[in-house]
Amino acid sequence: MRGFASVAGGVLLAVLALPFLALSAWGVLFGAPTVAVLTFVVAWLLLPLFNKVKPVRLLKFAISFMVIPAALALAPMTIGEVNRRVEELSRLDRTNPAAFSFTDRAGIYGLNVVMGLVACPLYPEASRETLLMVFPAGAGNRRVFLSGFGLGSDKLRGRLRQFVQSLSRDDTVRIRTYGPVPVEWDWSEYKLTSPEARYGLALNQTRLYATATRSGNHWRLDVRHEVEIRYPTDAYVTLVGWPRLRVQEGLFWVLQQCGWLHPYTAEWRFTIDSDDPRLAS
Repeated sequence: MRGFASVAGGVLLAVLALPFLALSAWGVLFGAPTVAVLTFVVAWLLLPLFNKVKPVRLLKFAISFMVIPAALALAPMTIGEVNRRVEELSRLDRTNPAAFSFTDRAGIYGLNVVMGLVACPLYPEASRETLLMVFPAGAGNRRVFLSGFGLGSDKLRGRLRQFVQSLSRDDTVRIRTYGPVPVEWDWSEYKLTSPEARYGLALNQTRLYATATRSGNHWRLDVRHEVEIRYPTDAYVTLVGWPRLRVQEGLFWVLQQCGWLHPYTAEWRFTIDSDDPRLAS
């Protein structure tokens, strides 16, 4: 039993090490050596290699206390390396994909994946939309999400509230439609402290549609809103305020043109009653 637990623990540690090994490889490809070294060290600490050798165990134990302080201390250097590489790639001719080598494209591709993974804890919907771009969407280039996530946004609720207020219990019409109605967020609302950041990052430039069907004394709303998930040809986005990390989204547009990333339409659907408290004025 003890042997099985030891093997299972070793396998778990090896699995946990794999993302750090992948990140280390991306750091090498992208030209971010600090990222490569730090993540390789973490992977080495996790991998159950030579752990039965006492000096190795002691070395790993000592280094494990230094990893987090080192990562924090080297954060400005790490972000500086990524910024410099982004600026170098941004100076290439984006209208000519041949100007980007395989290594350049692989590094940009990895950056898209890293951005999606890092965003996941705070912005899970935007993270999912970003990561899904690595896979073709299939027929119609459309993905459907059955979720009322958008109801958390004051902006989207406000548009739906306007529709609900136009409905009357005495209306003789059984079905009414609404939309398309644009819902947009300002760049300033992308800040971490903004209550609309999570929705703006995932849903900006949404087209909202709704169909209201009479059900007794109230209305049943079938709602859908859709947004194009694609990168523009030229736009800088600041990901971290300090140390400042900004990314040229046009680099990912190049990968779209090369078929490495796959734009699609994200369609969100949900059903709600007109007298739902979330739609109250």
